[in-house]
Amino acid sequence: MSRWACVLDCVFDCLHREVAETRSLVISTLIDAGVAVATNVQPHLLFALGAFGKQTPDTVGPALVRFHLRRSPAAYERLPSPSKLQLLSFILKDQDFKDLIGICLLPLLDGSFTKFMEKKGSDSVYLPTPEFSAELLPTLEKLLISTVDADEFIQDKLRKVAKSGKYGIHLSSICTTISLAKISEFHNCYMLVIVNKLLELVTIKK
Repeated sequence: MSRWACVLDCVFDCLHREVAETRSLVISTLIDAGVAVATNVQPHLLFALGAFGKQTPDTVGPALVRFHLRRSPAAYERLPSPSKLQLLSFILKDQDFKDLIGICLLPLLDGSFTKFMEKKGSDSVYLPTPEFSAELLPTLEKLLISTVDADEFIQDKLRKVAKSGKYGIHLSSICTTISLAKISEFHNCYMLVIVNKLLELVTIKK
């Protein structure tokens, strides 16, 4: 429902170049988070507010959306998976990975989403690679990041996060795969599979 709002009490929609579906999702999520969003504001009016107003108007962007997602998780936690992935793609655009901490939009293979963490620990999750795929670790879907429905943009950004070794996300490797296999329900069976996989990799490298 439309209403009037004070300039200082709202944020301005400048997402005209975004895909319409993404723009609509971002705006509706902000509104559900209790944010007053000014839409259909002409660029020259926004410029005038910035040039002559007492305060630069806040505009909708990845940083602002992350702030409100972190503050109001109820605004997005019940969204369907495709919408959550759209939001994730949007907030990854500026590559401010540290600012993702606390936002529950990291997709897992069990179909759930988990939070980006501040540092590695018992809540760490792992990004499968072509060499160390998820198939090597059955029953551990809750510890593996899903890229099944994620587009290449999201996958690329998650790889960058994982390579940094920060925020509780790690690339699957020889060491992590063996460690995780030890807690799998099929420990003995899949340790043999992993050993065979390692032998294959050694052979290929030769």
